Amino acid sequence: MSAFHLDVHDAEVVAVENHREAKRLSLRLRMRDGSDALLEFSGVEDVELGPFREQNVLLDLYVWSASREGTSERCRELEIPARCTRAILAGELVLYEIDSSVGLGGYVLAKDARDADGRESNLSIECGR
Repeated sequence: MSAFHLDVHDAEVVAVENHREAKRLSLRLRMRDGSDALLEFSGVEDVELGPFREQNVLLDLYVWSASREGTSERCRELEIPARCTRAILAGELVLYEIDSSVGLGGYVLAKDARDADGRESNLSIECGR
């Protein structure tokens, strides 16, 4: 597994695409430097996002997994359903917390996340800067 470090601080979410049947969710981002990026979650089991406003600026993306200290507590704070928390702690799912400074925020429960180049983020990204 190759880790990527997509610095989403001050990136703007310009589109959200939900592919329910494929269990895939995509966030199209406009980065600080004006370039476009795509963050795609696969194996999506649950999504809690909102509100989508005229401007949606990200503060950070936090990755909570079985190997990260504090994951159980964070699941409790976010009121993640017990069955999903068990799946996260068993390493079956990852909790991706989308922290916004303006607009869209929330979380995605998925098996993994990749950037547009296909580089994985799950379990190996260092977050919480």
